[in-house]
Amino acid sequence: MNATNLLTVSSLIEIETSLGYLLGVLIALFVFAYLIYTLVKPEKF
Repeated sequence: MNATNLLTVSSLIEIETSLGYLLGVLIALFVFAYLIYTLVKPEKF
């Protein structure tokens, strides 16, 4: 019973970390896209 509880907790932690990585990747892509946009069109801010 304790092993099953530990397994569910570890799977929840794994899901949380994968969601955190996905959110970080999306934020990084948005920042890079904005930087590239400002480099291509520097006259518009």
